[in-house]
Amino acid sequence: MKKVLIATVLTFAGLTSYAQRPNDNRTPEQRAEAQTKSLTESLKLNDDQQKQIYTLNLERVKQMTEMRESGTPDREKMRASMEAYNTAVNKVLTPEQQEVYKKEMEQRRSGERRRND
Repeated sequence: MKKVLIATVLTFAGLTSYAQRPNDNRTPEQRAEAQTKSLTESLKLNDDQQKQIYTLNLERVKQMTEMRESGTPDREKMRASMEAYNTAVNKVLTPEQQEVYKKEMEQRRSGERRRND
């Protein structure tokens, strides 16, 4: 009876930890496409902007993937990469779109902080 109980507990623990792992099997291109689609909807990007944002997203996704796979990612490098990305995105956007983008980023950051606290 003890063995069955222990086996059940271990199985349950293994399943719950497996279920909590992020399972993102998408390619960098698929991730960049999804991010571009999200920004297109929220910022109402035109075709030229979409192409430029897709290129920026693809580059960023590849950089972040590379950093994560290198072992222990350097937070400062990741932060610098994100700041460079945001600067590049803002160059593509109109002033009105920049305001919307800024508000979305602030909301996202405050949501991340709440989850991490």
